[in-house]
Amino acid sequence: RASSRAASPRAATRAMAASSADAPAFTLAYFDVLALGLPTGMVAAHSGLPWRGKDPETFDWPKVKAEEAPFNQLPLLFRPGRRPVAHSAAIARAIAAMAHRSGARPGYDGSDDEDDAAVSDMLIAEALDVYAALQKGQPTCFVKMGDGGKTDTAHDELWSDTGRISLSRHFACLEKLVRDDDEEKSTGLFSKRRTAGEFFLWGVLHQVFLLDAAAFDATPKLKAFYEIVASMPETNPLIEGTSPMGAMRQYFVAGPRQGA
Repeated sequence: RASSRAASPRAATRAMAASSADAPAFTLAYFDVLALGLPTGMVAAHSGLPWRGKDPETFDWPKVKAEEAPFNQLPLLFRPGRRPVAHSAAIARAIAAMAHRSGARPGYDGSDDEDDAAVSDMLIAEALDVYAALQKGQPTCFVKMGDGGKTDTAHDELWSDTGRISLSRHFACLEKLVRDDDEEKSTGLFSKRRTAGEFFLWGVLHQVFLLDAAAFDATPKLKAFYEIVASMPETNPLIEGTSPMGAMRQYFVAGPRQGA
């Protein structure tokens, strides 16, 4: 006789992932660079959901841009039977909500705890602030120093202890948000549970780490957070280029402060 016990949502999701590899929960599309691909890819990789990246052989960006991209830009999130989602923050929240509702990762969006939800949103917003600071003061694989407003003054401010775009000021603020060791033990490092915001933030912090690992030396709790997430098995495929996102080259590259 069939059991009357219903399978848990998490068990059902795992079964779906195991038996339906051809039916992912979503597809995440981005260019082949870290930039905003790593933060959104981290949220996807740690969601517990089956997913895929764009097919490099068939993905037609000009066609997608004209017909499906709400704001004519990547990243884009495609969900079966639903509208495409644009903007990295909205994509992170959409994936987190899917993971929570499906039971693949309960609490991933923080919706079962107001504090966790608020912290997750704060981390996404702060990650984008750090990303914007890097865009202003750091050369990229496409834009060299001196072009696109990337002045030596902005570059120096980015790596100084003061100034509007100073990374050290951003890191000092994040250091205050990391939960202390004497707080209630939890799986999360900023929240009671690990939320999408933590992994999105890591995707930006890693790009700072690639430029100068010493940037974390004055913020030991933030450095510990970075190292813990870096060691997680879900993280490694993104760094090695073996995740559904494929290989992503470094976007922010060395500038004068890194000896370039």
